[in-house]
Amino acid sequence: MTPRSLITVLTRRLVLGSVLLTLVNIALVMGYYSLDRDELQRAKIFRQISRIEAALSRGPDGALRFSPGDRLIDDFRDYPDAYAYRILDHDGRLVSEANPGLVSPDVWAGVAASDAASSSVEHQGRTVLVGSQKVVVGGRPARIGFASVGDPSRLVLFVFFDELFVHVFVALLPFAVCLLLVNIVTVRQSMRPLIEAARAARETGHGTTTRRLPTAGLPAEILDMVEAINDALGRLEDALEAERAFTAEAAHALRTPLAVLSARVAQLPQIPGAHPLRDDVASLTRLVEQMLSAAQADTLVVDPAMQSDLAAIARAVAADMAPIAIAAGRQIAYEGPDSCPVMGDADAIAHALRNLVDNGLRFTPAGTEVTLSVQENGLASVRDHGPGIPADRREAVFKRFWRGAASDLGGTGLGLAIVKRIAEAHQAQVSIADAPGGGALVSMRFHGPRAEAGRRAATGGLREQK
Repeated sequence: MTPRSLITVLTRRLVLGSVLLTLVNIALVMGYYSLDRDELQRAKIFRQISRIEAALSRGPDGALRFSPGDRLIDDFRDYPDAYAYRILDHDGRLVSEANPGLVSPDVWAGVAASDAASSSVEHQGRTVLVGSQKVVVGGRPARIGFASVGDPSRLVLFVFFDELFVHVFVALLPFAVCLLLVNIVTVRQSMRPLIEAARAARETGHGTTTRRLPTAGLPAEILDMVEAINDALGRLEDALEAERAFTAEAAHALRTPLAVLSARVAQLPQIPGAHPLRDDVASLTRLVEQMLSAAQADTLVVDPAMQSDLAAIARAVAADMAPIAIAAGRQIAYEGPDSCPVMGDADAIAHALRNLVDNGLRFTPAGTEVTLSVQENGLASVRDHGPGIPADRREAVFKRFWRGAASDLGGTGLGLAIVKRIAEAHQAQVSIADAPGGGALVSMRFHGPRAEAGRRAATGGLREQK
């Protein structure tokens, strides 16, 4: 089950809260007018007066004209016993009226004298709501009166929805949307320190155990957990450092007795069992050297400003490894430019290339050639003519002490693990592929001025671990 994002959860809750707030506000508006129906009825009167005013205009001669739409005038035609209106110009002239008998003449006279008022009057045994308002049309005043008995056309609903629109959609929704956006931004900004801490935790790995998760800006509820993780990283760093120190010290301490043992074995006469003993001492010496190299690779830190010539390093490695190749009945060749500057430590890069070449010499058949090539895009490759590496084993070969098919030259199973660690320290990519015509192609792609400009070269491949 994929875990849900905390930001997503908080955002959803904020949206839900905004929706609930809107619904509560609608309920409050409905409850208010349900409890004060008289106010709603008075608002109905002045809304109808506004509708009548919208249908008024003045002609060129200044005369007031009334041009109502069908929806407005139909209420007065369909319900003559329920709605009435009267429109007077500024000089008291009657412009238009409908159903004047709904109220008595003296009530209409009071309407004509009033600028804005509403009241309830009794007429012919019925309660009539009457209201009037002074308006200005075409720069001149006019008076509009409206009367209502009951509400068969349900005009009060228009008032209700108008009030709902004003109090909810106009007043509340923009505020709710703004509040929601502010809350989302606030949540994201508040979660940023935690996101940065998570990113730092993901980047913590081999050689970066000295890093600690950032604690700046973290809330108190998260700070304790992050500090506990930092404490655990500190203990892990101490344990890894103790392991590396033990490996390096043990390998270093074994160098002298192994050197003495090798010298004494070399002095043995040619007796049965002497040759296998020399091979065993040589293998043990090689294992100790590789253990020391592995410990050094684990603590390797490369300065990004450090520059080396990959082509010169590769030529030197090929020259150094040539006697070993000849002694084993193999050949070694270099192909590439005269110079290829890359970012990296020359000694570490040389050590990685030596391991790759030595690995190739162990698996290429006698009489064949191992080719060390460099391209201007920062790609260093080692090709052999051996059995190659199956695709399903190309991840496993980088594990320490993993060994593939047996070789007549033996191996420690540390060579490619060291190469991988050196590549990681240089932020270089290591890849494995089948060489054209058979064999394995082991490649390391380094960063550098020419490397960044020439990334079109094909990626090579890696070789089985020693």
